[in-house]
Amino acid sequence: MRLGDAVGLGRGTEYLQTPWIRRRHVRRRALAVVTIVVIGAIGVAGYAIGTSQGVESGAAVEVGRTAGELRGAAVGAREGYASAFEPARERAYEAAYRESYRTAYRQAFEEAGLARPNHVRVSGP
Repeated sequence: MRLGDAVGLGRGTEYLQTPWIRRRHVRRRALAVVTIVVIGAIGVAGYAIGTSQGVESGAAVEVGRTAGELRGAAVGAREGYASAFEPARERAYEAAYRESYRTAYRQAFEEAGLARPNHVRVSGP
C-alpha cells in the first residue's frame, strides 16, 4: 500500500499531489485518531473510578438522609410548638383562671370575716 492510497490520492483529491501536503494530511488524521483514543481512555478511567466509589457515595447519602431527618424534626417541632402554643395556653389559662378566681374570691370573704359564698359566677378572663 502506498501513501497516496492511504490518503485517497487519485480519487478526486488532486490537491494532495505534493509530498508535504500528503504528510500534513496524514499527520492530521493520525492526530485525530490519537485524540479520540485519549478521550476514550479518559472516559473509561473516569467511569471506573466513579463506579469503584459506590460504597462511599452510599454512606454519604445515608449521612445526608439522617441529617435531613434531624433538621426536619427540629424545624417541625419548633413550628408545631409555635402554632399550638397559643391555643393551648388560652385553654389552660381559662380553666386555671376560673378556679383561681373562685378560690381568691372566697378567700377574700374569709379574710374579711364574712360568710363565704357557695356559688361564684366567673366571666371569661
